[in-house]
Amino acid sequence: MVRILAYALAAIVAALATATISREWFSFDSRESVLIFGAVMGVINAFIRPVVRLVSLPLTCLTFGLFAFVINALLFAMGAYVVPGIELTAAGAVLGSLIASIAAGLMFSVFDE
Repeated sequence: MVRILAYALAAIVAALATATISREWFSFDSRESVLIFGAVMGVINAFIRPVVRLVSLPLTCLTFGLFAFVINALLFAMGAYVVPGIELTAAGAVLGSLIASIAAGLMFSVFDE
């Protein structure tokens, strides 16, 4: 449960930071849509991401781990696609996934299970 909340909070931070950097890359209609986006990303990162990373392990090893960036950006874009009121470009997905990864890493270093 702590992991889902940390992923959700990291996604909210990433969404707000990406929207602050460029409204063309990431835009949202209301605060509620950002909160729903955070909850959806928490669930995606806790349950879907480990399966996708396991399936794509050979390709990730072949690209020396760089394919993990593609996976993170695609999952970030999938979360934005599911939530109404969120608009995201490819550059916003890459930037948002990087910010979310950094924020989640910082949270896990503080709130270690």
